[in-house]
Amino acid sequence: MARKRKAHFTAAEMKKLMNVSDKQNYVFMPNEIYADFSKAFSDLKKEANVRSSHIAYAFGYTFLAHYMWRYANYYWWDDAKGNIPINEAIIKQLLGFDAKAEAYTYLTKNRVGFMEQIGYIRKVTDKPVAHYWEDEDHIDLAFEMESKSSTPTSYKINRKGWKVAMPIKGIWRTADDEANPKIQYPNGTIYEYGNTHMVDMETFIYCITHPELGVEGFYLYSFLKYKTDKFNNAFDCSIENMATMTGLSIDEIKSQINNLERYNMITNDHKPYCLNKPKDKTCKANTYGVLKYNQFAQNLIQMRVIPKQLKVSKERYEHEIGWANEREVGGNIVDTNTGEIIRPAKSKISIDDNDMSELDDLPFD
Repeated sequence: MARKRKAHFTAAEMKKLMNVSDKQNYVFMPNEIYADFSKAFSDLKKEANVRSSHIAYAFGYTFLAHYMWRYANYYWWDDAKGNIPINEAIIKQLLGFDAKAEAYTYLTKNRVGFMEQIGYIRKVTDKPVAHYWEDEDHIDLAFEMESKSSTPTSYKINRKGWKVAMPIKGIWRTADDEANPKIQYPNGTIYEYGNTHMVDMETFIYCITHPELGVEGFYLYSFLKYKTDKFNNAFDCSIENMATMTGLSIDEIKSQINNLERYNMITNDHKPYCLNKPKDKTCKANTYGVLKYNQFAQNLIQMRVIPKQLKVSKERYEHEIGWANEREVGGNIVDTNTGEIIRPAKSKISIDDNDMSELDDLPFD
């Protein structure tokens, strides 16, 4: 049964809770996270009943772990109660789940949690309470840890053994890097941005406060952000391949592609359906792009209407779209599936190829 989606905070409350500002918004996520999660959760599905919401919850939790460590954001201020820790119960609510929900606890448990086992988080007691740059060029990032801070906090109280999720790949890119004595400085995504993609907190908040999207929509949007960064904001992909690469179910992919497009978060060229497609031909996948937070729909009027898929003849499809398994190679159209030559490519005649002097003989003034 699909989970009941619910927002526990308003967008304004979440922005206050996470201290979102122009300077505190963005997180760099490791590009390999989707392949890692897809493989790990695929193996897990062989042993347990794992749904799309589980992998999306894990991604959202990892995103928050990176954000909270990067910006030393583990407390929020309440005028009546003072500093309040952003603990596991609040994090569950930030992800759109009930504070006492237990279905996803196996992912984040200390030591035995699934995300610790695959090397994405580690539960620790100490945490940063401030971050600063050690140089004027904003290159060397440093943290003031709570255990060594001169600023009074609740660290000594220990809050019944409260532990936070340290984002392993935010500190060290691989387990070997952490264990390598030759690597003296952290090289994770918090410090070095190579092979990463940038995801912002405002997009996370937008997804969570629109329950149709939730963590599943945020996960798929982030995946498309990663892919479109690589392909100039034009990523060709079938629903089936997208499901394989993310670990989400095909039904969830279809649902969230529809939601993301309606909320004007992504673009989709909606290639037509080919009637009577020959068995030896492959239709092209849709091309997706991502839009920025300031382009997302903010009211019902701005919501996009999804067009119905156009149905065309195989002749029209071949002329206007072309087949995915045909490519021009060496002057011939080749079937990329079999390597066979299908036909000679049409010659591309340019006006430069003609003798321009012959035009002088035409009977025109």
